[in-house]
This record gives sequence, C-alpha cells and structure tokens, in this order.
Amino acid sequence: MIGFKVDIEFVWGFQARIAGLSKTSPSFCYPPPTTFLGALAEAIAKDHSFGEKNGLRLLEKLSESLLAIGLKPLNCIPVKYADVNRILAVKITSGILYPTSKDLGKSFDSPARGKTILSALNDDTPKIRWFLVFRDDEISFNGASANLYDAFWKIHRLGSKESRVSVVDVAKTDVEVEKGRTITEYSFPLEEGVDPKLPDGKWDFEVYINPFKVRYDTTENPVLSYISGKKAVAFRIPIMETAMDIPSYVVDVGGNFVAFSDGRERVIGRWSE
Repeated sequence: MIGFKVDIEFVWGFQARIAGLSKTSPSFCYPPPTTFLGALAEAIAKDHSFGEKNGLRLLEKLSESLLAIGLKPLNCIPVKYADVNRILAVKITSGILYPTSKDLGKSFDSPARGKTILSALNDDTPKIRWFLVFRDDEISFNGASANLYDAFWKIHRLGSKESRVSVVDVAKTDVEVEKGRTITEYSFPLEEGVDPKLPDGKWDFEVYINPFKVRYDTTENPVLSYISGKKAVAFRIPIMETAMDIPSYVVDVGGNFVAFSDGRERVIGRWSE
C-alpha cells in the first residue's frame, strides 16, 4: 500500500451538484470523493485513449484499489450559492423532441444551479489537500499500466467543465496502519467501525456515493440508488473558520476500518489484508 498527498488550488471554486434534488439542486461543500476519483480516471483515460465506457470501468478499478480518501482545506472556506443559468432543455413533450428550431421558447430553461466558491482566508489562492491510500502505486487496466503519481499531476478540473484547478504538489509517502484511538484532520466516513469522539473546531456532514463501492449496473438507476442510501455514505468534513484554525477530530477506529499514518498526519479508511 502507498499513500499520496495531493495539493490542489482552485481558480474560483467548483460545481458538483447533489443528485436527485430537482434541477435547482445545490452544490456540495467540497468535491465528493468520487468526483476526485473521476478526475483521476479522466487523466489516465486521456493518456491511454480509453473511451467513455472504459473510463467508467477504470473508475471501478480505482475504487477497488482505494483504501482511504480524505480532504482538508489548507486556507479556505466553502461558500455555497445558486445563480440562474440558461441551458438547453433536452426533453420530449407531447411527442416533440426538444430542443427544436421550431419552438425556441421551449428549447431553453433557466434554473438556478448550485455552485461553491472557495474563499481564501489569506492572500494565497484557495487550496485543498487530499490524502489517499491505494493498494499499489500503479493501476493496470485494459492491457495498460498507469503510474498514479504521474496521473495526479494531470488533474485539471474537479466537477463541471468550469471547475478548473491546478495541482501544485503531489507527494508519495509510505503509510502505517493504526487501530484504536486516533486524531485526524481529514474528512472521514461514518461507517460501522468508525466512532467519532471529540471534535476540535468546526465539522459538518455531507453524504456521498461510497468511494469504496463504485459499481456501474446498467439495470439500476444511479440517482435512485443514491437517494435511497443504497450506495451512499455520510462523511464528516472539516470547515476552517480562520487562517490559523485547523479542525481535528478524535476518532476510535476498529473492525474493517483503520487509520493510515505517514508519521505526521492520518486519514481513516478501510483495511483489507
């Protein structure tokens, strides 16, 4: 197993909206774990000319290899808002397929769409650090092998196409497994075996697709699976309040969950021998 710390700076923020809450759904506070894995899968797929279908299977492969993923803000706070956007209305109404040049009025819509600004607490650009642990530092897929360290550097967006980012640092690190009581500054899943005890600073909740169980089944509706909780998991997420404030959490881990430590920081994830 190998750990990676990835520091990413944002141009303005990002757009990654909550599924199933109508066309005016809000954005998340932070890019979900599967959004980050999707950005990594896109970087690998472009390098090896994988098509869209293979890209989905590549995301599954990354999920199978993933042992831990957590994030922490380095100098910013999330500010969620919604603004009106003009979009194409792709639909069938009364047997007519829209958009159509014969009825431009019904071919467009203007819903309020959620976005998240990452507001810096100092004079630097807003930055977030991800701490990930994989079984290996390479992913083999469809006859090709990709080095994860190189692929992290090629991430260029997190969320919609407007959600531009730049990777400013990638560090590969050895990690050790710890059980019992630990302290983490990174977001962590609330699953059986993870028992939060004492927060220091501000923490919130968000519900994401489970990054350890990404599976695409053509027979099911992914939105309904998320809304029903079938493939969702709650995460505790840290929220900075000042530039000097670094939230942390005392957590007991056991069962199939452990803390992965590089000697300085810890991220909570699953353990499979």
